[in-house]
Amino acid sequence: MMRAPETICQIDRFPAQGAQKATQTGFISTHLLVEMWQSPFNLLADAKVVEKALRYGVSGDYHDEHGEVISYQFSPYGVSAKATLGDSHIFIHTWPENGYAAIDIFAGSDEEAYEIFERLKEAFKPHYIHALEMKRGQLVEMEET
Repeated sequence: MMRAPETICQIDRFPAQGAQKATQTGFISTHLLVEMWQSPFNLLADAKVVEKALRYGVSGDYHDEHGEVISYQFSPYGVSAKATLGDSHIFIHTWPENGYAAIDIFAGSDEEAYEIFERLKEAFKPHYIHALEMKRGQLVEMEET
């Protein structure tokens, strides 16, 4: 019995840059920039399949009809799509002939962003992943001079 190869996953964290004379008070969202390689062609080629995967990504349910999912089907294959549920957003562009997907995940917390990330890994079954984490919307309080 052949064993499926394990997914190789690399995550880099891009440090937030503090504003001069400012005190960091938090962030609005976590943004994960994700690249997936060697995903099966059939999981990336068709808009309906990608839409279901995005629904699973944001809600944990392939059949959840909450939120909004819109997509564009390229010919002969390939998809660009967006899913929104609450303050979570996923944007994806696929090149199935290369087994490649570029994905942006925006979420209100680290935990939510990484839950979506894990579900998308499960849905698209890539062999290799590279992700970059960024904090977006740094909130600052300016010090008086």
